[in-house]
Amino acid sequence: MRRLSLLLLVFLWIPAATQAQRPSGPIELALDARDVARRLLHAQMRIPAAPGALTLVYPKWLPGEHGPTGPITELVGLQLSAGGRPVEWRRDDVDMYAIHVDVPSGADAVEAAFDFLSSANPSGYTSGASITPHLALLAWNQVLLYPQGTRSDEVTFKPSLRLPD
Repeated sequence: MRRLSLLLLVFLWIPAATQAQRPSGPIELALDARDVARRLLHAQMRIPAAPGALTLVYPKWLPGEHGPTGPITELVGLQLSAGGRPVEWRRDDVDMYAIHVDVPSGADAVEAAFDFLSSANPSGYTSGASITPHLALLAWNQVLLYPQGTRSDEVTFKPSLRLPD
């Protein structure tokens, strides 16, 4: 019984530094798939955030996979801004799925814009080819970032999708 209690405590415990990073509303995610025939998706996000240090992460542990296989290498052209002004960011020295940014004073969100290059390689589960000139199987986890340390049941998204004619 003691071991079970410890596991529950660890599962429910969130460090104070992480609590400040919790989104105060839904993360807006606008996906433009008009270039899908070229295996190219354009994402724009608005992530609620308080001023100060913020770490955004890209999903690496995906349901149904047996390792950290999130296709981070296919996320390109990342630009972050706050209040319409660019903000500097840096990738974590150890975890390539983590991105550090300082949210400027007065900002209530970070805007992210990036592209996702869908693989033509047929191997792999999530990162395998899922787009052809006539069909697109979109996995939302491929085109989003979220605040590190936020439990999955505390993150909500407000998605929108723009399709080709």
